[in-house]
Amino acid sequence: MLNDVASSALILLHDGQDYWWQRRAFDDDSYPSCLDFAAGGSIESGETPRAAALRELEEELGISGLALEALGTAQLDGECCVLFRGALPACWRLGSEVAELLPMSLEALRALPPAQRHPQLNAWLGKDGGSGS
Repeated sequence: MLNDVASSALILLHDGQDYWWQRRAFDDDSYPSCLDFAAGGSIESGETPRAAALRELEEELGISGLALEALGTAQLDGECCVLFRGALPACWRLGSEVAELLPMSLEALRALPPAQRHPQLNAWLGKDGGSGS
């Protein structure tokens, strides 16, 4: 069961080989141009974590109806987050908050300077090694 106190939903997209990461828009008001989870954001009042994840996928990547596997909750950068994983769909469209969506292995992601990654992504990589499970 997912934690009822979670305030954010974060989504990992996987293509069978690599995870796909969002580069935040260069003019974003928080952490511009940093790499981040494929999609994610706040859970609105009365919204379930899964509904928030699906809404964020639609808003940020134009993806709707994706099957998501709940991975559980994690405390990331001081925020309780629910993590989901889904298969990368054949097509998507970038929303205004996203500069690009790019594939990268966990090893390559870990090799980047922490300043190039969103703090929640840094916390996830440090918490469980970014195992994705």
